[in-house]
Amino acid sequence: MTGADAIAAFMFGDSSEANRRRVYHAADKLGLPSFKLGGTLCARRSTILAWIESQERAA
Repeated sequence: MTGADAIAAFMFGDSSEANRRRVYHAADKLGLPSFKLGGTLCARRSTILAWIESQERAA
């Protein structure tokens, strides 16, 4: 996925400003697996799903 909008839509169901901020926060502080292409935040769906599953096991 390319861009915080796409990641937010995948994770939260919409790409509102608040959800985009949540994506950036998760990438910066919570270890959301992502990478940058230029200045654009990117992530793989499969990697995010695995990360969410690991968060559920840790809770």
